[in-house]
Amino acid sequence: MNRQEFEKYINQGGKLFVVTAPQLGAGYLNKGEIVELKNDDGSSLPAFYYPNKERREETLPFDNWTFIHLKDLEPYTVTTANHYDTLHQPIETMQANMTPEEFQGYAKGNIIKYVCRMGRKAGEDKLKEAKKIRNYAKWLIESLEGKTINPREIEQ
Repeated sequence: MNRQEFEKYINQGGKLFVVTAPQLGAGYLNKGEIVELKNDDGSSLPAFYYPNKERREETLPFDNWTFIHLKDLEPYTVTTANHYDTLHQPIETMQANMTPEEFQGYAKGNIIKYVCRMGRKAGEDKLKEAKKIRNYAKWLIESLEGKTINPREIEQ
């Protein structure tokens, strides 16, 4: 991404970016991870918050951000139809504001909920319910692996 594309995106309210380089910051950032803009100083190396703050604090207790070159980023955009018209999906807000254990409990609770009501909720297709179970299971696994989830990668 170049500076002009970056400025256009942030002027439209964009703050989230996807890392496109295979590995950055001595392995603290990997391709596909989502970072949030911390500060734009007008250079080609703006400051970004690390994803998965809790995991990063184990190794970087005083730094929760880093500089990332614009060439190693792309705008984080919604690529699938979604009923939430916001930059952050509620599930992302939950992961960002809960401890890993709380978030994992939330995911497990939703898996149980959808398993128990499968085929019992009027108007809900069993396949749709099964896909919800799969999505929460995917997010649970990603959280257990210390990753930041991406609800835009779910299968509809």
